[in-house]
Amino acid sequence: KTDIALCYLNGAVSPEILQKVRARLQACPLETVLESGYLQPFLDGRPLSLFTGVGLSERPDTVCGKITEGRIAVFVDGTPMVLIVPYLFVENFQSLDDYADRPYFAAFTRWMKYIAFFLATLLPGLFVAIGTFHPALFPTPMLYNLASSEASQPFSLMLEALVIHFIYELMREAGLRLPKPIGHAVGIIGGLVIGDAAVQAGLIGAPMIMVVALTAMSSFVIPQIYEPVAVLRFAFILIGGCFTFFGLMLAFAAVLVNLCAIGP
Repeated sequence: KTDIALCYLNGAVSPEILQKVRARLQACPLETVLESGYLQPFLDGRPLSLFTGVGLSERPDTVCGKITEGRIAVFVDGTPMVLIVPYLFVENFQSLDDYADRPYFAAFTRWMKYIAFFLATLLPGLFVAIGTFHPALFPTPMLYNLASSEASQPFSLMLEALVIHFIYELMREAGLRLPKPIGHAVGIIGGLVIGDAAVQAGLIGAPMIMVVALTAMSSFVIPQIYEPVAVLRFAFILIGGCFTFFGLMLAFAAVLVNLCAIGP
């Protein structure tokens, strides 16, 4: 039996959304709530979507700013994390530093985060689709390098991408679960040793290593949505390797439709 409080601003909050939030909390079947994340699936308007319409923050200034915009803050006793309803997808690319920087630099940072999202989500699948079905789209020097690299590889581009991204996710998870000093060492040494050994052994091509590195750096720019981006990355690799570039674009259009349908 955990105390839960709703915080909102009269005159700014939507009565319909407030009624929905109260009804969903009252209908929640949980008997024990140890953390605010327990309630997030029950407050989400589309629980089967990869992206959520419920935000999470532990900064008092951020929560106060959202409340003044008409949002509803859900406080759970015993945890510093506060749920924010509704939460827009574009807010994953915002940070408090944007309001302290000059407008031109804040705009540049926002655009950089959007580009990082597209790179982290689409780049591996796009590389696999073009390299497998549309190699003529590559510049000629790059095509020669890719052909010479893949000629000695025993696996297809799609299987290479799946294997190397799976290894990367294993190393990331190991680095998170181990103590911090050991975790950083595992991530750095594991990446260097496994990446170099895979290329030297002829299991993975050097261009695929570069794609994985760029994808990993891009995903760290938007840590709030790392989980759905990681799942979509594997899905787009499979789609790009099986259904060509056009299938990849159709799948991405479906993701955009799903994003537009997310609501409170």
